[in-house]
Parts: sequence; C-alpha cells; structure tokens
Amino acid sequence: MEKTIEKLEKEIKGLHYNPTISNHSFSDAKTKEFYNCFWDIHLKPVIEYSKQMAIKYGADLEVVWLGALFHDIARLEEAEPHDEVGSKKAYDILIEKGFNHDLAKKVKNVVLRHRCKNFPPETLEEKIVASADAMAHFLPPFYFWIGKYSNSNFTDILERNNKKIERDYNDKIFFDDEKKMVEEQYALLKKWFNFKIQ
Repeated sequence: MEKTIEKLEKEIKGLHYNPTISNHSFSDAKTKEFYNCFWDIHLKPVIEYSKQMAIKYGADLEVVWLGALFHDIARLEEAEPHDEVGSKKAYDILIEKGFNHDLAKKVKNVVLRHRCKNFPPETLEEKIVASADAMAHFLPPFYFWIGKYSNSNFTDILERNNKKIERDYNDKIFFDDEKKMVEEQYALLKKWFNFKIQ
C-alpha cells in the first residue's frame, strides 16, 4: 500500500507543480509559482508531521498520510468551503484509484475535520492531521507566502495572521509534545503580528 500512496503523492504534487486552473488574479507563471510554493511550504510539512505523529501515537498511517495529502485538495480549484468540497473530492479520487470504501470514508472525514470549525476532529487520525496542519502554520515561510500573494493591506494581514496563530495554537494542536515543538515559533510570530504601525 505504501508504494501506491507514494505514487498518488507524486500525482498530487504534480498537480501543484503544473496547475491546470487559471487564477484570474494571477498570470499563469504566478499561478504556477503560487501552487509550487503551497506544496513546498505547506503541504509537504503537513504530510511529514502527520506521518511522524501517526507512528508516534499508533494511528492508522495510511489514513493519516492520505488525509494529510488531500486535506487542501479543494484549494487547487479555489473551491470553498475547502474542507467540505475537498472531503468529497478526496473520497471520489480514492475510490477511482481503487482504494476500499472504508479507507476512503476515513480519509474523507479527516479532510472534512482538519479545519476544526464546523466539524471538529473526533478520531486520533483526524486530530493528527488537524494538528499537523496547524503546526505547519508556525513555519515563518508560510507567512511570507501569504503576504506575497495577499490583496489585503499590511495591518489587516497582521491582524488576520495573529488570530490564525492564536486559534491554531490553542484550538487545533491536540498533543502536548507537538504544542511544545511550536511554542518558540508561536512566541516569535506573536511578536511579528502584534507589530503596530505608528
């Protein structure tokens, strides 16, 4: 099964490196750069954190790995709410690729619950991917990427990012060890985002 998931991961990475959608606010080159960076700066760390935690906490590695891989799949179509749209898309792709219904349903739920908003995580696997998603938001390059492609003014970006890290740290990381792992970055980002323009 590991080889099958690795092959699927290469396919999904390929969709980010050669996006077929046309983002009307970006040129084709800018759209490609946006999704290339999204893979490298966000998806790759979420996948790695998720796999590490799956092993550490004895979770179903296949469910966690696939859930991490697909958690933002709807972003490729700019479809919102991306958790709901992405969960259906993940399920359909997995069935189409020959994965069994039980596994596809579990992955669908991981994707649906990764944002911890309307659908809070319940299973260990769902909590792992939600935590990994939040942890990846504590890598500073993520915020440089957001700033580069945002149409918002600087003050709004700082305020939104400050709320994001507060919510991610306090409501989305379900494991004490992993919370400790990002504690230093959390403190650093709080200083950045609490900067006031005089």
